[in-house]
Amino acid sequence: MSSYIDKKFINLVSGTLDKFAWKKDTLANCRCPICGDSQKNKNKARGFFYQKNNDYLFKCHNCGIGCNINTFLKRVSPSLVKEYRLEKFKSGSSESKRKPETMLSFKKPEFNKHNLNFLSPLTCVNDLKSKHPCVEFLNLRMIPKQYWKYLYFTDDFGAYSRILDPDNTAYIGREPRLVIPFFNKKNEVVGAQGRSLALKDEANARATAKYITLKADKSIERLWYGMWRADPKKPVYIVEGPLDSLFIPNTIAMVGASAIDQMPARFQHTKMIFVLDNEPRNPQIVRYNKKLIDMGHNVCIWPTYNALKDINDMVYTMSTKSIKKLIDENTCSGLAAELRLKQWSKV
Repeated sequence: MSSYIDKKFINLVSGTLDKFAWKKDTLANCRCPICGDSQKNKNKARGFFYQKNNDYLFKCHNCGIGCNINTFLKRVSPSLVKEYRLEKFKSGSSESKRKPETMLSFKKPEFNKHNLNFLSPLTCVNDLKSKHPCVEFLNLRMIPKQYWKYLYFTDDFGAYSRILDPDNTAYIGREPRLVIPFFNKKNEVVGAQGRSLALKDEANARATAKYITLKADKSIERLWYGMWRADPKKPVYIVEGPLDSLFIPNTIAMVGASAIDQMPARFQHTKMIFVLDNEPRNPQIVRYNKKLIDMGHNVCIWPTYNALKDINDMVYTMSTKSIKKLIDENTCSGLAAELRLKQWSKV
């Protein structure tokens, strides 16, 4: 009965909440009305209502606030508080039995309890035959074999996408893809990226590089690949794509350079070196590098003589140790980075 009342009043106040939507029966999402959420991106919604035991709680992944529905209503819609408390009292679950004004210690709800269900439809690359197209693709891309145990294959990514993310409305047909799962610190699958498989030669492999990224846990604002493998006590290299992260030790991937606005709390006190793709004619990449420099980060500004686009391109002609050395020698920050960026940029 208590959860029914909570849900009723969530729906009553939902009309005032921007981007409000029920993601599933016990999970709703909206822009946080307390902090205002992102001021730069009005489509970001980082507030969540979720059920815990017989009550609903609210959590914002932007400002960090966590509270029960009584406290939420007091902050957002005081006119509903009296009615809410009255219904709670009539139901026998009076708020006076608790401490409604106390901000609750927040433990992220476990949305992915059946983690094996997200891997069981897939085949680990290590279990595929040597002539399998997925194995041939990884060999063609020279992906280190010690990481193949973390990579999977499906011949029907469309069906798999509906298992991983039933709320996804985008049509994805039956097609074979390499699947790159994203794990949290509990080793649970929280998302995955499906990469289209290449054809027979390397040129076609690069030309047909297309990704589809899905999230199983919608409470996660931004997916980071390899985050829990990296040691925050050592310098962490940050690249754009998961496959690029497999060549350099202690490297994670942002899954798109736009992630620079949300740095993982795990690396708050870690030296981070951002290694964006070598695309001096791409205005977006140039802007991202400029933003990172303005934020005080270390960035790798590739030397102008290097015409290769990314780390995976470079492994065809260079050893991984040479690539790491090249990155380290061309990492800079502050005024030096601004000067290097102007020399590198072609836009």
